Amino acid sequence: MALVEMGKYRLAVHSDAAEAVFREIQRFGFCEWILPEGEDGAVKAEEARELRGIDDQLGEARFVIRFLDDKAQQKPGGLDKALGKSPELTLDLLEKEAESRNFPKTAEKIRGLERKLSEIRSEEARLRGIAAQLAPVESLEVPISMFNGGTSMAEAYLGSISEESFFAFSEALQNRLGGAVEVIKLSGGTDGQLLCAVIVLKSHAQVFKTVADEMGFQRMELPKELTGLPQEELAKIRSRLEELEAKTREIEDEARSLADESFADALFVSDYLSILKARKEAILRCDSTGFTRIGEFWMPVSKEADLKKVLAPFESHVDLSKAEVEEDELPPTLLENPSWAASCEPLTLMYGVPTYGGVDPTPKMAPFFFLFFGMCFGDAGYGLILTALFSYFLVKHRLSSNLRKFFQVLAIGNVATVFVGAVTGSWFGNMFDAFSFLRSVKPIKDAMQVLDPMTDPITFLGISLAIGFLQLLFGLWISMMDSVRKGDYFGAVADKGSWIVFLVGLVSWGLGGKISPLVAAVGKVLSAVGAIVLVTTQGRDRKNILSRAVIGLLSLYNVTAYLGDTLSYSRLLALGLSSAAIGMIVNLLCTLVVGVPYVGWLLALVIFVGGHLFSVAANILGAFIHSLRLQYVEFFSKFYEANGRAFTPFSCSTSYVRLSDTENPA
Repeated sequence: MALVEMGKYRLAVHSDAAEAVFREIQRFGFCEWILPEGEDGAVKAEEARELRGIDDQLGEARFVIRFLDDKAQQKPGGLDKALGKSPELTLDLLEKEAESRNFPKTAEKIRGLERKLSEIRSEEARLRGIAAQLAPVESLEVPISMFNGGTSMAEAYLGSISEESFFAFSEALQNRLGGAVEVIKLSGGTDGQLLCAVIVLKSHAQVFKTVADEMGFQRMELPKELTGLPQEELAKIRSRLEELEAKTREIEDEARSLADESFADALFVSDYLSILKARKEAILRCDSTGFTRIGEFWMPVSKEADLKKVLAPFESHVDLSKAEVEEDELPPTLLENPSWAASCEPLTLMYGVPTYGGVDPTPKMAPFFFLFFGMCFGDAGYGLILTALFSYFLVKHRLSSNLRKFFQVLAIGNVATVFVGAVTGSWFGNMFDAFSFLRSVKPIKDAMQVLDPMTDPITFLGISLAIGFLQLLFGLWISMMDSVRKGDYFGAVADKGSWIVFLVGLVSWGLGGKISPLVAAVGKVLSAVGAIVLVTTQGRDRKNILSRAVIGLLSLYNVTAYLGDTLSYSRLLALGLSSAAIGMIVNLLCTLVVGVPYVGWLLALVIFVGGHLFSVAANILGAFIHSLRLQYVEFFSKFYEANGRAFTPFSCSTSYVRLSDTENPA
């Protein structure tokens, strides 16, 4: 069965042994804890403090990782982790490594460096802001103290005024104050505004303010801590910024000197604390009765004996029993398939999680997906190279689970591509026909070739539509058998079986003239029987006989939907032709430039390699997407119910290291 049978279990464990028991269950990795009904997250004060302490330490570890990420030289990159090059160790060793490192002291030191850098950045931002304010008045030979209170005799004002008002503003001040005021025009205004400085005797300051308000003069403030000439203050700021830059370099150098060791410490500690946090949360999810913890969890029934072995050392401290599943409870879904089909499980889960107790479409979809991928990509040369490439990664590297499955999908899909390419005679396009030096091996290619879609596209189209029609019938058959499994025999025959008979009958009737009169006669009978069953059953939920008949007749119109679904498979021809056509064009360009004196062969080689790389990149993407679309839209719609939720077990989940002695079914 592709969906794993789940059981609900109850575990009672003595509080003194809870930590050790849950550690082993976490290492076991096949239990999903159930949050107690009415759980509001409330825990004892000391337990909350302990969990908060772990959270704080985990936050510090993640901070160190972020801070040192661009400074550490020896660190696992994203590609390294994907290819399984992360450090590998046991859970015991991870715990020892994390606990043996004086990480709080390391984190405190790194936090101090970050704090210093933050203070420097704040001061730099403040100084640059002041410098921006002083830049327009840098050439002004007036102390800044004049703008912040002035002297006992005079004071100055800095501000902006519109260009069209400046002359009138200056004239008004001269007319009313004469020699008691001086207006200095400055550069640096924006949006039609002019900067200017006004120096006025204090005894006439009120007159100036009145004129300024009338004319729209907008005063600008300068920092009050500055007193010298603008150019002097700017020189001090630039000197201070240089000092801060030097300090920044010193701190960055110190951080880099600590980076490799501290970064490695943080990775170990982060994974260790993540595991520890999950364990504490699982313990706190259980009901507490003072001396015991009682919790319920989902687990594959097939793992019950294994769990009992795990708990055997704690036999006197634990009690494991089967719990009753409530009517409204939906067990989680875990897929289990043969290795060739398991690679397609992520494709199924991208669409949705199968409903528990329903149908897992993965093994039913996988052969069609691989075949369609091969038909869309359709070049044996591409398929051989990519099969070898992905197989190399699968054999030589311990890939992450999802990446391994993805590479398996591509490897198997490219095996199908080799088969389809050989049957259709496509090897790097028409390479054997285009290049004369390869024509000696052309008979081998011709011996394997069965048809040529470029010269006989109708045959390939017919094959595509036939395979698509068979997949649609298979989807209806799966749905019918699922109804039978659930005990709905009438619905299985009336809603699914009748459509199978009707569609097979119509196709047999339509093609019978080219095959055999007997086939046409049988097709007429089958289509008639299917139509009668549909007309008489599709409106069975209506009480009115006339309504039943009308709904039954209208249901026959759905044959157009099946026709449309079948025609969707014509994309197999379209993508297959595009792959072959691009390859042929690349080869044609090579033959055109190969005769160029001196550099012809080099140009041809560049075009051949570059053109076929482009063809691979463009066509493999289209082959993957369109093959998957046919499964999602045409096939899954016939039977698949994706209303489940994924099984999320309590396990030792890590981000930076690989644990060799734990299990995780994900």
